[in-house]
Amino acid sequence: MKLVFLHSSDTHGYLLPTDYQNDGEYDAPFGLSRVASAIKSEKAKWGEDHVIVTDAGDCLQGSPLAAYAHGSKNLDNLARFTAAYNAVGYDVRCLGNHDFNFGQDYQAYYVDNNKAPFVNCNILDQATQVPSLGRDYVILERDGVKVGVLGITTQYIPHWEAADRIKGLDFKSAFDQIKRFAKIIKPQVDLLAVLYHGGFESDLETGKATEPHNGENEGYRILTEIPEVDVMLTGHQHRRLNVIKDGKPCVQPGYRGEAIAEVVFDLDKTADGVKINSVDSKLIDTKDYESDPEIVKIVKPLDQATQAWLDQPIAQLDEPAPIADANKGRIEGAPFINLLQQMQLYFTDADVSATAVMNDRAKGFGKTVTMRDILLNYPYANQLVRVKLTGKQLRHIVEHTATFLRKDADGSIHFIDRYIKPKPELYHFDVFYPLEYEADLSKPEGQRLTKLLLHGQPLDDDKVYHLAVNNYRANGGGFYPEYSMDKIEFTLDKDYVQMFSEYLTHGPIHVDTKKYYRFY
Repeated sequence: MKLVFLHSSDTHGYLLPTDYQNDGEYDAPFGLSRVASAIKSEKAKWGEDHVIVTDAGDCLQGSPLAAYAHGSKNLDNLARFTAAYNAVGYDVRCLGNHDFNFGQDYQAYYVDNNKAPFVNCNILDQATQVPSLGRDYVILERDGVKVGVLGITTQYIPHWEAADRIKGLDFKSAFDQIKRFAKIIKPQVDLLAVLYHGGFESDLETGKATEPHNGENEGYRILTEIPEVDVMLTGHQHRRLNVIKDGKPCVQPGYRGEAIAEVVFDLDKTADGVKINSVDSKLIDTKDYESDPEIVKIVKPLDQATQAWLDQPIAQLDEPAPIADANKGRIEGAPFINLLQQMQLYFTDADVSATAVMNDRAKGFGKTVTMRDILLNYPYANQLVRVKLTGKQLRHIVEHTATFLRKDADGSIHFIDRYIKPKPELYHFDVFYPLEYEADLSKPEGQRLTKLLLHGQPLDDDKVYHLAVNNYRANGGGFYPEYSMDKIEFTLDKDYVQMFSEYLTHGPIHVDTKKYYRFY
């Protein structure tokens, strides 16, 4: 017989095929409505009694529609949002780290009103040590074959999330929990699947570390050190991953619903259980499927309200603050980046501000700024914090950013492959304001800074400085040196949409167009 897993992840609230750059354009090659069509097509092909449909989280945050559903403070909008995911026909789901961005009450409403069970064996109530939401695992049966599905989410959430959003929760290691539960469940089932919102800390072929082994991603250890696991259905890193290692399929279907993963086991049922004859896997691009009409009907009122909200003017600037090209802006600077830094300093009264260009399609602001402009330039639900650092520590952080870049023989400067492949991660590349700094990329890493001044004066290694930066970075996101939770002085109780709305309307704003840094 055939047993088929159909898997999605990291749709990030993109329910329809639009990136919301322009009103009326619905031909983007992604979206939950396309995911639903692909899943329903494959489900009809294999037969319902042979298919298990899964999702690995990060649904509540990421798109302008998701931002509107939350920001409207109207649970009817969240109910409609939830109904769209119900219409896909999932059998089992798990939570993603961004599903914590809007707090536990919002998250609980979403989980409680989903038709599919959520599996969660490592995010526990601190007092009771039982799953905070959902259950540890489920056992499903398809044509007489018993399948255990363990749900797990990256344990690194406390490093990114505001404390009030995760109050009372205990985050356990994904590896430790899977190792424990696999021994309990495997004797009860024919196949064991791990549904994991987490990625891979090492190359799947060579085992070579691809990032610091800090616990954020533990997929390689789970795959290679826990023999009871038969298949891994993953998310979090936004990778298009389709690998069968030592007979175990391991898949991850990208970002925003651009693909679904399909894993097909060929099995024989025997008196001693199930024999696996073979296993195949592939990624199916959703661009080849039309939007599912049921989801379009559910979402349309919410989408129309979102589009109207996005076009609301927020502010008028005396001069534009553009960023013509995201990568060029990262390397050379841009007025929009300076404006973002100016805003962070306004709210924190810090000495220095650090930020990244958060969207590769960022265009900055014209003279009229709308909600659409804000969300497309800064799509994440981060919070702003102020961090206390010595001059020496701040120097190390700035020096780290120079390791992102290389200079070719012709003198052109590019980002190294590590931050481009297997997925772009340039939102990790921070720039600093109003620091004036230069870096010689021909020098060894850690020794590249040739200039580092604040208001014309060198940084004092022993002096304490205050840095404005988002909570994701301050809590360890991006593997920077020196940041730690104990250095955070305070967290601003506003998200970036609120900050932009307030800052751009508080009075006349002069957009700083000066270039503060240079890589050569």
